[in-house]
Amino acid sequence: MPKLEYFVPVNASLQTIWDVLLDRIEHPERYMQGIDSFEFVESTEDFAVREILIQGFPLRERITIDERLGEVRYALEDHPLFQGAVYNALIPPANDDPKALPVVQFRMDWQPLNSEAQSAEAEGAPLLEASLKDAVHYVRDLAEHIEAKKSQAEAQTEQP
Repeated sequence: MPKLEYFVPVNASLQTIWDVLLDRIEHPERYMQGIDSFEFVESTEDFAVREILIQGFPLRERITIDERLGEVRYALEDHPLFQGAVYNALIPPANDDPKALPVVQFRMDWQPLNSEAQSAEAEGAPLLEASLKDAVHYVRDLAEHIEAKKSQAEAQTEQP
């Protein structure tokens, strides 16, 4: 599919946002519509391979986590139409701006492998772009909700 990128600022701690990004790996059904099933078929210290069935369409991806860069990479494996990856990144706020928020960025970089893929790319681009935006907004909303609940719990603990 096309190269897409979308990002939003998130009013939550880096740790809360990172936890949500990691939860997306283990529980894709919470974050993506149309998941029929999924399973991890390989797991090592460096990567995991997950197979997902999305609306009857199989997808196999190699997932790598780079905590230092704040990035999760979902690389397609053995896909008949596309090659490439989707990246979920957590970008810390600028140190010199106390009002700056962390940013969550999703980037999709899939290249078509044949003419069938090019047709699918042309037809599916608007839906994919909307899905990418929805996914980023969902991560933001969930992280902010979790952060708000943490703040409430801390405030209640501090009250006599």
